[in-house]
Amino acid sequence: MPGTIYLNGQFLDHADAALDPLDRGMLLGDGVFETIRCEEGQLLYHVGHFARLARGARILEIPWNLSNEELLALCQQCLDANNLKHARLRITLTRGEYFGSPEISAPGTAPTLLIHAQSLVQETLEAQRARGWSGHVVNFPINHRSPLAQIKSTSYQEHLLARREARRHQADEGILLNSDGLLAEGAMSNLFLVRSGEVLTPPIEDGALPGITRLKIGIVALRSGMGYRETSLTLEDLQKADEAFCTSAITEVMPLVMIAGKAIGEGIPGPMTARLFAALRADVTDYLRAMRRG
Repeated sequence: MPGTIYLNGQFLDHADAALDPLDRGMLLGDGVFETIRCEEGQLLYHVGHFARLARGARILEIPWNLSNEELLALCQQCLDANNLKHARLRITLTRGEYFGSPEISAPGTAPTLLIHAQSLVQETLEAQRARGWSGHVVNFPINHRSPLAQIKSTSYQEHLLARREARRHQADEGILLNSDGLLAEGAMSNLFLVRSGEVLTPPIEDGALPGITRLKIGIVALRSGMGYRETSLTLEDLQKADEAFCTSAITEVMPLVMIAGKAIGEGIPGPMTARLFAALRADVTDYLRAMRRG
């Protein structure tokens, strides 16, 4: 459980924190969030996460004027207060109190900002990476034309339903198709496949969240001399891929070795996936070195 959290200007023990019961985040899911991986007491790729948070706030018209420097300082204080070096840190921004307005879409003036962090259980992720994930194609599409497809909204039920459906089918991740029947993303991850030595991923226009790790994979793939392309993909493309993997800030690169009970490629984590994970970890090392230099 989180120890010390930040809530609307104060650092508090989580047991003492009180959220207004009329907060629109709770009543309407009216907010955005970011989950950030932290190592050596540093937030990885925080500029990208902060930019996506700000973009989500603009799309939802939530007032937001905190600078990157101010937000980073609050996040660092949260890590320090909990004595955490390796952690998952979440920033949640909602429209704030309901204020009794009869207009449900009223813009609001006092957003709620919550920051909390928990220890990152690295051993569990490493065990999963060694065996790879299985995927289940969920039985409903996502609306890739919705503005919500491009942000991390606290209205997260669609993705939770996808993950729960996957778990009912003894799978690790739900695979989402868009309303045109094309691959979009995982329930809580971005989706990639490898075909004939080329790394492919659905474009954001097909419903893929503009993931921070997704962006980094494209960068390290090109830097490592690999073919990389964003292109529309079908379920058949995934089924016939040589390799596949999922990415997120917390899991980083997670091999996807089964889909709908059938093996992808050899049914084991593939060499291109391992190479990309190694390249990403090298980039993280460089990032942390640069952060230490200030």
